Amino acid sequence: MIMAKKLLVVEDNGSVYKMLKNALPSFNIVRARAVDEACGAIEEDGLFDCYVVDLNILATGLNLEEMAKYQRREGYAFLKNYLWKGTEEEVKKLKSRTIICSRYVNEFRKEYGDEVDGLQMVLKDKGFEKKLAFLVENICR
Repeated sequence: MIMAKKLLVVEDNGSVYKMLKNALPSFNIVRARAVDEACGAIEEDGLFDCYVVDLNILATGLNLEEMAKYQRREGYAFLKNYLWKGTEEEVKKLKSRTIICSRYVNEFRKEYGDEVDGLQMVLKDKGFEKKLAFLVENICR
């Protein structure tokens, strides 16, 4: 029996989650709206096959210093401070399974430069849904 691929969608408004549920019906998709929910999902279900993360999510679960440093980039704070742990090779593997899906990807790429190499990024614009579903499928092959 083939196990369903596990996808964690970290976004607060639900639109990307709903779209991916429709586009990828065979996937086991979990939604988290905030940092603490994303950490809880990983604690409960283990690591996922793919992560789709919006940069601007609810900050619950971040400490005050992280909230100040990562304002409007709370999704990146989750990735950098909570998900990407382990050896350099483990972090590289997790980055290769991560997609940033946000209206702010262009500014984000400029701001963080080569720190975000290895990440897939999808700009939330007209028609982004097909590109995002395609990337998730490719990562989970």
